[in-house]
Amino acid sequence: MPDATTGGPMTDQLTDLVRDRLGVDVPSSDTDLIAEGLIDSLALVTLIVGIEDTFGCRLPLDDFDIDRFRSVDAMAAFLVESGVTA
Repeated sequence: MPDATTGGPMTDQLTDLVRDRLGVDVPSSDTDLIAEGLIDSLALVTLIVGIEDTFGCRLPLDDFDIDRFRSVDAMAAFLVESGVTA
């Protein structure tokens, strides 16, 4: 059964966001987008701004950890931990 971080509305919204803002088709929600070369540092900044716009939040990036943005699943988990809902 999917939860907020695997398969549900948040994962779908993040997958759409990566596709629409970055022009990147996400092969699967657990694909490491950075290791696969699908996003770079500039795309990551664009993605963070897109997440904030889409979910109406400010991400707590004072202790920035790139691992939180490696995959759609990791992003969804980070958002849930940060109290953001889909």
